[in-house]
Amino acid sequence: MRHSLFKYYGEREWAEKFSDGELLFRSSAYFRDFEDENVRGDQNEGTIVHRPKGGLVVNNLTQGTTFTLPHAFESSANPEEIFVFCLSGSLTDQLRRRFKAAVCIEILDIRHFCARITAALPSKATFPGLPRRPRIGRWVEYYEEIEGGNPRWALPDHIATSKLTTYAWQNEFRLVFSLTDALGFEKVTTRLVQGDTGGAPRPDEHRKYLVKAGSLRDICRVHEF
Repeated sequence: MRHSLFKYYGEREWAEKFSDGELLFRSSAYFRDFEDENVRGDQNEGTIVHRPKGGLVVNNLTQGTTFTLPHAFESSANPEEIFVFCLSGSLTDQLRRRFKAAVCIEILDIRHFCARITAALPSKATFPGLPRRPRIGRWVEYYEEIEGGNPRWALPDHIATSKLTTYAWQNEFRLVFSLTDALGFEKVTTRLVQGDTGGAPRPDEHRKYLVKAGSLRDICRVHEF
């Protein structure tokens, strides 16, 4: 069982703000367009990709035929209306180096941490999970493009907390919320694509939301490098 979370910062100033309970959430579109050699940035952020070997197999039930398309299947949640804040479950030299961190905040009580952030958000905020058990925090699920069909394509909350296995080194834990119905069932856009699935950056979708949860110093400690 994992008991702590870790947030890496390049400057002590931001670590102090975090300790005071100021967390800057970004829309998933921001991380989709962030260019830093695939450390924090991910061109598939907010999108899941199904790219089976040999192409997509299509069954035409009306005609009783089967054929293959040289495409990938994509399903994207609304990247502008879903806000995320990224942490890790690991304290390692690899993460320190790749995040170019000077300091790291360790969160000692995950449950109380998530509860405080939730309480600081507007009552209309929505979170991942079933209606009876929504929660702001979730461990990221890592998957391979060649995986078979998975119901996550219709679930924006799962899309927002899923990444390709090439990012598994991050051991990521995410805080996720929306102020709209963007996390609702089938609130997605699907398409078939060929080749590279990346697109031009859309800075108009780069939104941010500053959460002020009050001091977190009683459940945090600082690691300086």
